Amino acid sequence: MPKFSDHREQVAETIDQLRKLINKLQLLENEYLKQEEKLFVISEFANDWEYWQAPDGHYKYVSPSCKIVTGYKPQDFYDDPDLLKKIIAFNNWEKWTAHSHSMAKNGLVNPIEFKIHTKDGKDRWIHHICQTVTGKNGENLGVRGSNRDITELKDLQEKLKHMAGHDLLTGLPNRSLFLEHLQQTIKKAKRNGSMFAVVFIDLDDFKAINDTHGHEAGDRVLKKLAHTLTGVTRENDIVARLGGDEFVGLFDVSHDNDVAVIKEKIFDDVLSEIHCPTYDITIHYSLGVSIYPTDGTSIDTLLKKADQAMYQQKETNKAERKKQK
Repeated sequence: MPKFSDHREQVAETIDQLRKLINKLQLLENEYLKQEEKLFVISEFANDWEYWQAPDGHYKYVSPSCKIVTGYKPQDFYDDPDLLKKIIAFNNWEKWTAHSHSMAKNGLVNPIEFKIHTKDGKDRWIHHICQTVTGKNGENLGVRGSNRDITELKDLQEKLKHMAGHDLLTGLPNRSLFLEHLQQTIKKAKRNGSMFAVVFIDLDDFKAINDTHGHEAGDRVLKKLAHTLTGVTRENDIVARLGGDEFVGLFDVSHDNDVAVIKEKIFDDVLSEIHCPTYDITIHYSLGVSIYPTDGTSIDTLLKKADQAMYQQKETNKAERKKQK
């Protein structure tokens, strides 16, 4: 029977191999722990709300940042796999359904933006991107998703959009936005066989106000006029500042006689005097109107007719003021 000493060399070799294997396992473990720590830092402390959803719909992972974005804790999503669907704004639901976590033909995920209602009742905008997760053998492991809160970006975009389409001094729509409205109004009127009025309003001798009282006084007059004109508009009407002391409005009418009512309303509500702490300013203005389709059916024709009517009244007003002097 062989003695243990006869196998000493073989045992020592085996122990040495085991020691090397243990060292290798320790190195792999350390590397795994480092990778795990990196993933923990990236996912647990990221501002984006990350998740992994299994094929059956249950969440395998939800990052803590979901609470910052939605007000709900990760456990809320684990307990209710349909929670994300439930907090999507109703008018954004079709967008989410059409998205359906699907990938495009080129293999890239098409991101979408949608609005959610947070736990405390606020609305937040989300930029969402996701893709299907597959295993080594091609098996479906679910969906990996990432949601980013872009509410501040959306708010900024809306502010920039508003600034691009509105006059900075008066807050009224500017020429560009007005022309868009006019174009859409013409299309709508053609479909419905309806009417509308284009009203030009221009301050008389506005330059004299700036020269006599300064531009601050002139700005005060423009803002006062803008505020008053906004007060005479109805839900479907719009008043804009074309530039300088020129204003224009779109008013729904059902008969040519309605124009007289609009004129009367404007002249009754727009004050002829503006009182300031250091001076009194008397303002005069001229008004011209064109009617769709009576006076034209194109943007250029309607604006031209209203402008001509306004200048005719301006000349009449000047003549009357000269007689009064």
